[in-house]
Amino acid sequence: MTVSLTLYLAAMAASLMVSGGAAIAALREPALGLKPLWALLALTGLGGAALVPAVPGALYWFLGMALPTASFSAAAGSWQPEVLRVLFPFGALAVLVRIAVHRRRQRVSRGGDGALAGRR
Repeated sequence: MTVSLTLYLAAMAASLMVSGGAAIAALREPALGLKPLWALLALTGLGGAALVPAVPGALYWFLGMALPTASFSAAAGSWQPEVLRVLFPFGALAVLVRIAVHRRRQRVSRGGDGALAGRR
């Protein structure tokens, strides 16, 4: 296995972990509205790269949107991957920002120690 293929597989795993973690965080966040939609958005990727294992030195960059953020296409009748795709976990980042904003608003509305708590 070449170094470029190993790094590409690590990027695929990282993209899936970030997306899965954001989806779980959205589902577990108390009082967050539309939890299923936020969890689905967390699994959405935007823009990325594709790699053909037969030619591991060449990456094909593309702009697109897909769910999940990492996937593969197999040959007919086989599990052997022909194309490996990984997308930037843009949806996961949007969900994590939404959770941070939600927590900040909750803290401020309870009169917590938020930066805007004293400005009411």
